[in-house]
Amino acid sequence: YVMSEVDPRTSETFNVDVRFLNKSSLERQGLVVLEPENATVKVRVTGRRSEIIKIKESDILAQVDLSGYSEGKVKVPVYVQAPTSVAIDDYSPREILITFDRIITREIPVTVETQGEVPEGVVLGTPEVRPQYVAIEGPRTWLNSVWKVIATVDVSTANANDISVTRSIRIVDEDGNEVRGISPNVNVVDISIPVYNVKTVPVELRTENQLPENYEIVDIIINPSTISIIGKKDLLQNINQINTQPIDILELMNNENVIVDLDIPEGVRLADGQGQVTVTLNVDDIIVKTLNFTLEDANIVNLSPGLSIAEESINRTFSITIQGRRSVIEALEAEDIEIELNLQGLEEGSHNVPLTV
Repeated sequence: YVMSEVDPRTSETFNVDVRFLNKSSLERQGLVVLEPENATVKVRVTGRRSEIIKIKESDILAQVDLSGYSEGKVKVPVYVQAPTSVAIDDYSPREILITFDRIITREIPVTVETQGEVPEGVVLGTPEVRPQYVAIEGPRTWLNSVWKVIATVDVSTANANDISVTRSIRIVDEDGNEVRGISPNVNVVDISIPVYNVKTVPVELRTENQLPENYEIVDIIINPSTISIIGKKDLLQNINQINTQPIDILELMNNENVIVDLDIPEGVRLADGQGQVTVTLNVDDIIVKTLNFTLEDANIVNLSPGLSIAEESINRTFSITIQGRRSVIEALEAEDIEIELNLQGLEEGSHNVPLTV
């Protein structure tokens, strides 16, 4: 009954969004509001109850003027306006801390990252990107957090054909998170990745000149003896070995370990290593050795029954001369030689019979 007769005064508090004025003025200065993105103020208004109940949040105006400021953190006053039918009792905050940042531009190279496993026997070349650099624009603070611009390519299906794709870019920080508020001049790049095959082939030694007389090669050690080469499939099909550059055999003879360059065909590169091998050439001189025997040292077979060999023939000495590498011949003894005398079909009398040694 009293309320119908008297319209009392009352208060109400509203949460009002703050409008940012003169953003265009900031843009002309090359500035942008970094923080906060949005702001609100609490506004308490007082008036007759009949007027208060008509008020909505949208009827109250809260704004900040962004013109005239420079880069950095600044407290900017908030201006509040309410309908004339009510009075503004109080509002908070009366100032908003705003971070103004400079808009800058940087060029960053595009980094190609691959995902998936490359098939066995296939290796990728160096990716080519067009454009190689992307111009990015944004607030200095955010731009300084950019680590790299990434384009990702799936290589799990790579074969003998080169990869040629168009991929979108991502702008990321050092933790791999995408950086917001950055505008690139392009959103996609063209990527070409050469695809090569891998083949393992033996290394062959090429020499010049000849060993001195009475010398022989015992062994040739090449380390590594095989290498993996990379190239296009049709080119590798015709390569079954990699030769060394020609080297004087006398140099190999007089040195224990010699580093020799490889002769790498055009269009081929090594999977690893420096294109060199270490060659060790083992040589030995040729010597002659004479060993003396009698027929008692021989294995006599097929002597006809009733016959025997005369004693002077049994005790007669004969010699065997052997030629070969010193390391082998010097260690050779008479017992290492097997001699056989085959008398099959021979009757009584004197005969010339060959020895099998």
